[in-house]
Amino acid sequence: MKRLYFSFTLLLTFFSFVYCGDGTPVIESIDGNKITTASFESAFDTALDTLSRTQNIEKKNVIKFLTEEESKVPQSFLQLRNEFRKRKFFDRYHEMMVVKSAADKSGFSKRSDIKEILKFQEMQLIYGMYIAEQIESRIKITEQELAYGCQELRAKYKQAEALTLEQCYDAARAQIKGKKSEEVYKSVLDRIKETVAIKHNDKFDLEKYLDKEFTFPDVKKDETPTPSAEETKAPEATPTPAPEANK
Repeated sequence: MKRLYFSFTLLLTFFSFVYCGDGTPVIESIDGNKITTASFESAFDTALDTLSRTQNIEKKNVIKFLTEEESKVPQSFLQLRNEFRKRKFFDRYHEMMVVKSAADKSGFSKRSDIKEILKFQEMQLIYGMYIAEQIESRIKITEQELAYGCQELRAKYKQAEALTLEQCYDAARAQIKGKKSEEVYKSVLDRIKETVAIKHNDKFDLEKYLDKEFTFPDVKKDETPTPSAEETKAPEATPTPAPEANK
């Protein structure tokens, strides 16, 4: 959930107030910036799309997990369902817009250190989403693979026997997709690199540079406390419990 919240906040920073004057009813204005029904619904859809791309879950499955009965939803998704309730989502959206407006007015958003953080986080998001999209375009899953994957799940996990065929196929698809993603990741990355011109500076000794640790001016080596005898004592081995039998 924390990852989704961060992604949503970052997207607000990039795309806030794009839909002002869109002709739909105005919900409220924050320092003169209007939140309309269209801008709110667009933000909701963007958050869904962000979750789908960053967590590598098909958007249709995200929507299904948010709308199905709780008994049919994976445990890890239950908290997320609450965050995407319309009222809860609007409260979060409103709160972030208010805080962003205050940050902009105070000059916080224009600070060089904040701009650098946002630039780095934007690069991380684009990196993850672009690679995921390129991998997605390379993965093909046949009906036969889904049928075999479902059969394997039912044989391996007792709880899978209670799944409908569609649910079993969804679970098998996610498993197959994860495995194939790992298989094609390197080739996808290599293909991406081929599209970019990279020129190394032969006069710069990169290996020598990387062998040196980072230096932090505010940290002095002589201030590092010497570990006590208690701290340096080897930890006691903890016996590993035997795995429980499947019920």
